[in-house]
Amino acid sequence: MSIEIFEGNPPTQLTFTFPDDWAVSQFDSSRFYRERVDRLNGMKAVDILAAKGERLILMEVKDFRGHSRENLRRQTSGTLLIEVAQKFVCTLSALVGAQRSGLPEFAPFYPPLEHSRHVQMIFFLERDEHAPGFLHEKRLTLADFKSKLRRLLVAYDVHCQVYDRAHLPKGIEWRVE
Repeated sequence: MSIEIFEGNPPTQLTFTFPDDWAVSQFDSSRFYRERVDRLNGMKAVDILAAKGERLILMEVKDFRGHSRENLRRQTSGTLLIEVAQKFVCTLSALVGAQRSGLPEFAPFYPPLEHSRHVQMIFFLERDEHAPGFLHEKRLTLADFKSKLRRLLVAYDVHCQVYDRAHLPKGIEWRVE
């Protein structure tokens, strides 16, 4: 058995699959976020929370397939990474609020909050396969994004990763199709 989270719209919808021993939430669609957090103008949230034991993943998903060139300015200017970093910070803040409110649906996500090394920010970015040439020329590789995201989140002492489907490391327990 597994847990599936769908991001985007068909036909380019991405399906994230987690083993059933993980706690998973589409946080930005949760009732708590919509009714309590989103009331504060400017709050944002990551797409997926996933936890197993003492490990917590906050994941933001962007699927630019078919729209990579349209989103080039957003990628080159740094506004995309600032948006991702803000979503991380807002989600972390919202989780603290959920914990203080004693909300049981988010209880599996609370223990890792005590230790920043147990919290991981993953930015999952899908882009057009034919686009790497112009993206690489603009220094928009996944490694470049990872380095910049780490600098933006340095105050939070968290582990940052940037992936796409072609560059998922071996050994991760979750999958995306």
